[in-house]
Amino acid sequence: MVKKYILLLLILQLSISWGKAQLPLNQESYADSLNKSLKLNVSDSTKARTFFLLSYYYHNKHEDQKSKSYLEKGKELVKKYPYLQAISYFYESVVFLQNDTLKSKKAALKGNQLLLRYSNKEAYLFRAQALNNIAAIQQNHDHVKIALDMLLNQIIPLAKKSGDSLKLAAYYTNVAMIFTNSSERSKAETYYNLAIEMSKNLSHNSPVLAKAYILASINYNYSFKFPQSKSMLDKAKAILANHPKSEIQPNYYFSEGNYFEGVKQYKSALKSYDKGIAVAKELKLGYLLQGLRIQKFSALANLKDYKAAQPILDSVAKDNDFMTAANNRKSIFKYQAKNNFRLGNIKTAYWWLERHGQLSDSIYNSKINTDINTLEAKFRSVENKKRISELTAANEKAKYKANTNLLMNWLLGSVSLFLALMLVGVFLFFQDRKKLKELNYQQELKYLDQQYQVKLTRAMINGQDEERNRLGRDLHDGLGGMLAAVKINLSGWSAKSSMTDDQELGSIVNRLDNSITELRSIAGNLMPVSLLKFGLEVSLRDLSESFMSDSLVIDFQCLDVIDGLPVDQQMTIYRIVQELLNNVAKHSKAKNVLLQCSLSLNNFMITIEDDGVGFDMESLKEKKGMGISNIKTRVAYLDGKFDIVSGNNGQGTNVNIELKVSI
Repeated sequence: MVKKYILLLLILQLSISWGKAQLPLNQESYADSLNKSLKLNVSDSTKARTFFLLSYYYHNKHEDQKSKSYLEKGKELVKKYPYLQAISYFYESVVFLQNDTLKSKKAALKGNQLLLRYSNKEAYLFRAQALNNIAAIQQNHDHVKIALDMLLNQIIPLAKKSGDSLKLAAYYTNVAMIFTNSSERSKAETYYNLAIEMSKNLSHNSPVLAKAYILASINYNYSFKFPQSKSMLDKAKAILANHPKSEIQPNYYFSEGNYFEGVKQYKSALKSYDKGIAVAKELKLGYLLQGLRIQKFSALANLKDYKAAQPILDSVAKDNDFMTAANNRKSIFKYQAKNNFRLGNIKTAYWWLERHGQLSDSIYNSKINTDINTLEAKFRSVENKKRISELTAANEKAKYKANTNLLMNWLLGSVSLFLALMLVGVFLFFQDRKKLKELNYQQELKYLDQQYQVKLTRAMINGQDEERNRLGRDLHDGLGGMLAAVKINLSGWSAKSSMTDDQELGSIVNRLDNSITELRSIAGNLMPVSLLKFGLEVSLRDLSESFMSDSLVIDFQCLDVIDGLPVDQQMTIYRIVQELLNNVAKHSKAKNVLLQCSLSLNNFMITIEDDGVGFDMESLKEKKGMGISNIKTRVAYLDGKFDIVSGNNGQGTNVNIELKVSI
């Protein structure tokens, strides 16, 4: 049980490091080189990139204030560089990855969206890293399936397009780590081997390779493949030999001690844990430090040296940060009860066991207690309001007589004063009325015109949608049914007839069948049945597939979209996407299209990117087609923003739309 618990501690530490930079093992010289480069006479863009890397470095060193300071310095320098601005959101996501996951996720999504318009290898790499931060957050919130899906279907494909094989190897290690933590050892082994082979071909001394060896060793330990585990440890040790102060070193000692426990060499395990504890203390890795201490307790317990094991538990129990988590307290209480029982401290053991039971009950019943307290508070509130009302009525009645005379005196004086002030006010009012009347009239006309335009736009859009739905139903149910009946009758006549001249009748039946198919396609386009039956995400996916052909591939991605939006807003979003895809199919000559829809708070974002011929932006002012105009009208209907970037140089077109929706 102790081993499994400590494995989860190590996995937690390494999963948090998903979003961190893969810094060199010799971190001090790396930081010195960055600081020296700032003293050179270089451009603002180069300085900004250096500031971002220093922000990364100090984040890894757990110096949050320095990390944020360098991030802000970099952001100040990139205000005139849109590409670097997009990259800055990735670094912002890293800075807040551990302390504010909501802010980190929002920054990562923003960076990914802004980088969609760029098709260079570096942009692909930063998109992969931004999405990897989101996957790390999902993993730490126990959303394992979501994290794994993002790694396999989004992050790894982007890393491949970037050409950064070392980063790709790190992502394969992340996949393997998920399988290790889910007890799927065989699958984990496959991905560890893939990551190791890829890393070895690039560098024999990279931190990515060292981490892969360490995690692969742990996976072999829990598969009882101890020779393979020892082989992985030896290879990791060779990499770390010249870097005793690397943050990876305590993880190595953890894995080494774990191996020695597996082969029942408990004294050797103690030596490994002691080395890891010393390095973790020096590097201020508090959470991993307590994990190593608990594992040392496990080794001492296996040696039956319960007396030496007891101070370790006492030390861990005094760490307020570690003991803040209820599950940590629950585990320590249980270990205390077992060890004190073995020492013969029955009374103390019972006390710890009682605390463990109380905490377990507390965790289990916390929701029930919260609900009960809420109901009780509501009941007391109602009772208190009732008593307050009764007391207030009694007090008011008692004060009424005493205040009546005073009120009459004040009333007479107030009326007199009011009349005098009113006369002065009327005089001043008529003095200013002539000046204000015309100004108010103009403002009122402007306001009424704005309101009219808003109502006209909404009425036009609603009318269009209602008329489309009506026409779709009439075509499908009315004319479609009539044509189907005619086809059935003609088919029956053709079957009964034996005359050779009736071959022409068969041809007519075939043409009628094609007409029915075309009619149903038109009706479906006018009235999206899938939207009404299955929701927005399914209908958009069906719409994308309907535009696909042998010469056009559409990659549809949907992030955090819910189907709880009002129907009119869903219909507006559907029509916008339909018009965008229609423009791509008609004009772009594109082969590949990326369509991404995401929902963040009350903002619905649509991004579509193609690799077509593009067009001159100035031509939008000259063309009078209804496509772009309809899109802008529907965007304005949802108080949104519309941005389009293109050129006639064959770089394709990128459209970004942000809509305000109600959840």
